[in-house]
Amino acid sequence: MVKSINLQELLSSQFAQRVLHPQLWFLTADDLASAAERLAPEIEEFWKSLESSEESLPLSALSGSRFQHTFMMLYGFAIENLCKGHAVKELSPKEQQTVKRGKLPKRLKTHDLVNLVTEGIGLTIDDHEKELLKRLKKAVKWAGRYPVSADLMDKGKNGIRDILLNMPGGINNDDLQRTRELTNRIRNQVGA
Repeated sequence: MVKSINLQELLSSQFAQRVLHPQLWFLTADDLASAAERLAPEIEEFWKSLESSEESLPLSALSGSRFQHTFMMLYGFAIENLCKGHAVKELSPKEQQTVKRGKLPKRLKTHDLVNLVTEGIGLTIDDHEKELLKRLKKAVKWAGRYPVSADLMDKGKNGIRDILLNMPGGINNDDLQRTRELTNRIRNQVGA
């Protein structure tokens, strides 16, 4: 007699196997960083053209600046995956049971990069890295994906103030290098 397979149990089992496997998180982080690096030459060319040009830039040169938020979004997701890959090694039995039921525990649902890095993996960061992680979080949540944050209009009286405060903090010519360096520190910290 053939045993009937419960599809929900099978899916939950597959989900749990993937979630609880740190190396899969680390491989995904590598894929995201690799994808970001494909954008890097055009972004770097944009910054070089700004340094060397005293005249106005052609419109085509500005595409590099447009890609910078996407680059940062991809690296922000890579950092998340590195931290969450580390976190799955430390899940409590209760959190593991949550995963086995097909749900993510709270600490695997966050985009709070500062907390994931400082509390989650215990990496000490300086104020500049903290500011960078906050901008990477904005890129992850919306600036790398949308022209404006979707939840800003629900802020009531402070809506305009919040819109201004939550716009991207700008881009810097050293963002790429600083992001790469911080990601490598995180990768070393988690042993990926």
